Amino acid sequence: MRRFLTATILLAAPLLAACVSSNSAEGREAEAYAKCSYSPGPKEREACIKTELALIEARDRKEAEAAKADQEAAERRQAELEAAGVPRDDAAQTTDSGLHWPR
Repeated sequence: MRRFLTATILLAAPLLAACVSSNSAEGREAEAYAKCSYSPGPKEREACIKTELALIEARDRKEAEAAKADQEAAERRQAELEAAGVPRDDAAQTTDSGLHWPR
């Protein structure tokens, strides 16, 4: 029973850390700390946290760039449809389905 509980806590810690914080910077730090909390020493933990923060920031940048590219593609499609004579309301394009992956 104790092993099951320990395994559950270890698996849930990164998810809980990301959900607990309201600020994105705090969320990144909490996620990085949760992933590195079992590092063997303080120096290793700090290096791990620094690396994880860089990876998380790179992931966030990649997601932002992808969203921007999707928005620009939607604007381009809308402009092409309007140029082809489709009414503006019918040519409106959207990139947000309302569905988002949990972190």
